[in-house]
Amino acid sequence: MRQDCIDTFGTKTAPLPSWGAWINEGLRMVRADIRQLVVTPRLWHQRWHHRQQLKQISNETLIDVGLSRTQINNEAHKPFWKT
Repeated sequence: MRQDCIDTFGTKTAPLPSWGAWINEGLRMVRADIRQLVVTPRLWHQRWHHRQQLKQISNETLIDVGLSRTQINNEAHKPFWKT
C-alpha cells in the first residue's frame, strides 16, 4: 500500500503533489495503521472466543450440522491469529 503511494509520487509523468497532499496522504496512512491496531486484537479475541465455544458443541449438534469432532477440534485448536 505505501509502496504504491511512494512509487506514484516518484514518476516523471505524474505532477508532483503539493505539501498538503503529502500531509493528507501521510495522515491517511497513520489513521489506517491506528485503525488496524484497534481492529486486529478485537478480531483475534473473537476468533479465540468462537473457537472456545466450538469445543463445547455436543455430538448431537455436530451430527445435525454434518461435522465431525475431528474437524471441530482442528478448528478449535488453531492459533487465534490464523483464519
